[in-house]
Amino acid sequence: MGRTKSSPSSATASAALPRAAFPAIAVAAAPLRPRRARQPEPPAAGAGGEQRETILLPGCDYNHWLIVMEFPKDPAPTREQMIDTYLNTLATVLGSMEEAKKNMYAFSTTTYTGFQCTVDEETSEKFKGLPGVLWVLPDSYIDVKNKDYGGDKYINGEIIPCTYPTYQPKERRTSKYESRRYERRRDGPPANRKPRQQAPQTESASS
Repeated sequence: MGRTKSSPSSATASAALPRAAFPAIAVAAAPLRPRRARQPEPPAAGAGGEQRETILLPGCDYNHWLIVMEFPKDPAPTREQMIDTYLNTLATVLGSMEEAKKNMYAFSTTTYTGFQCTVDEETSEKFKGLPGVLWVLPDSYIDVKNKDYGGDKYINGEIIPCTYPTYQPKERRTSKYESRRYERRRDGPPANRKPRQQAPQTESASS
């Protein structure tokens, strides 16, 4: 049988959320996940021998997971409270806070609200139904070249904030000629130059 995928509701929701969002999931723009490289699956029963294909994007190995959570709006939790919630949620699944700190590798409290952790696919099912858990999704690279899953890095309790390049539009350089021409259009002709006078019209020979 093929690999069990996330529920339809999770897949639909993930397609609607930018990750870059997500760092993020960083949204990180681009769909939130799951993202998959082409890989044939065994033919389904009654499919007449035809093979279906699943798209696996780089980094999507079903050992790295994104747990998207929701928080109350009023009062909104602080960043520290959100991080504590992430760790407590992961500790509930893994059995201890020590294991939670070892297995959480990234998180976000801004571009998305959730954390990323390393667990197997069977363990990932245990997140479903926990308080505040919105989606459980396979994680994949935001930056394929550097094999980066995005988010603020979390390494054994140490937080390393993520840095994303921002787009800075180039300033258009204005030449001296264009600048002077603009001033003349705005202020009129320079003071040291008199406006041209029209030449007197000559009388026609018939007059």
